[in-house]
Amino acid sequence: MKKILLGTTASVAAGMIVAAPAAFAAEKIKVSVGGYMEQWVGYVSNDDAADQDYSGTDVKSDAEIHFKGSTKLDNGISVGVNVQLEANQNNGDQIDESYMTIKGGFGSIDLGSENSVQYRMHIGPSEFGIGINSGDQTAWLSTISDASGDSISEGGAFRQPFGSTYVEPLGANDSEKISWFSPRVEGVQLGLSYSPDTNQDSNGSINRDAVNSDLVMAAVNFKKTFDGTALAASLGYGTVTSEVSGSGDNASAVNAGVRVSSGGAQIGVSYANFEDSGGNSGAGMNVGTSYKSGPWGVSLNYFHGEKDGTGSGSTLDGEATMDTVFLSGKYAMGPGVTAAGTIGHSSISSDDADLDASVDSAEATYVVVGMKVSF
Repeated sequence: MKKILLGTTASVAAGMIVAAPAAFAAEKIKVSVGGYMEQWVGYVSNDDAADQDYSGTDVKSDAEIHFKGSTKLDNGISVGVNVQLEANQNNGDQIDESYMTIKGGFGSIDLGSENSVQYRMHIGPSEFGIGINSGDQTAWLSTISDASGDSISEGGAFRQPFGSTYVEPLGANDSEKISWFSPRVEGVQLGLSYSPDTNQDSNGSINRDAVNSDLVMAAVNFKKTFDGTALAASLGYGTVTSEVSGSGDNASAVNAGVRVSSGGAQIGVSYANFEDSGGNSGAGMNVGTSYKSGPWGVSLNYFHGEKDGTGSGSTLDGEATMDTVFLSGKYAMGPGVTAAGTIGHSSISSDDADLDASVDSAEATYVVVGMKVSF
C-alpha cells in the first residue's frame, strides 16, 4: 500500500511539473490599431465618345485599418503580426495583407500574405500627390468605347510595368509566401521570397499542371549617405519555376531603380520589365525629381508604360502604351496629417486590330486635391 501511495504521489508531482506554466520574462503580444485614409476631390477633362461623358468632378478614396503587434522573446528573437483591413468596400480582397514577422540576428522572415522582396525592396522616385508609379492614373483616365463596345484595356497597370515599376511576376501581389530579408551590412541588404502560386487567403492544394506555380523572387538594395548625399539603389528579379504543362509561358519580371538625395532635393529613375507574361509582357519607366523644405514639398514625375499584347498584325490584341506626367505638392499640417494635390495629364493608345480610329487613343487632364491621414 505504501509503495502504491508513493508511486501515485510521484506521478502526480511529475504531472504538476510538466503542466506548470513556464515563467517567461517576455510579454504576450499586444495589438495596436493604426492605418491611413486618403480622400481626394478632382476635376477631369477626358476624351469622350457618343453617349459617353467621363468629364467632371469626382471624389475618390483609399483607406486601411492596420492591426499590429510584436513581442521580444527571452532568447532575443522578436515575433510580430500585421493584419490590414480594407476600409473601403473590396469584394475581391477585404483583408489586404496578413502575415507574421520573425526577427533576429539572421535578419527577418515574413510568413503569410504580403508582397515579395522584389516589390518591397524596390527603389523609385518620390512622389507627393496621387500615385503615378502604382497604376493610380487609371482612376482618372477613362478609355472610350465604340458602338460594338471595343476599347483599350487598362489591365496590367497595377504591380505590372504598364503602370508601375513595383512589380512581381504575374502581378502576384499579396499571395501566400515566405520572405527573408538579410541584416543590412555596409548599406547592402539581400532578400529572397517563395510563393507556391498567385492565390491569396486560400489554403487549397495546387495543381501544378493547371496553374503557373512555384514563384521565386530575389532582390538586393543599397542605402547609404556620403557627406550629406544619400544614395539608394535596387535590383530585383522574379520568375515562375513551374509553368503550366505545354504553355511555354515561363513568366519573369525584372526591376531596378536609383535615387540620389542632397539637402531637400532628390532625383530618381526606375525601370521594370515583364517577359513571357502573355499580353502583359512589356516595360515601364518612371523618372522624377522632388524638393522638400520644412512642411512643404513639390515633385515632378513622368511615367511611360507599354504592354505587348498577344498576336501580331491584323490579330493584335491587348497591346497599349500609356504616358503620364504629374506635378504634385504637399504640406504637412500636423502629425500624420498632410494636404496634397496633383495636376496630371495621361494619354493611352493602341494599335489593336479591333479598334477603330475613334477609340484607339484617349487623353485626360485632371486637377486633384486631397488629404492624407495616417494614424
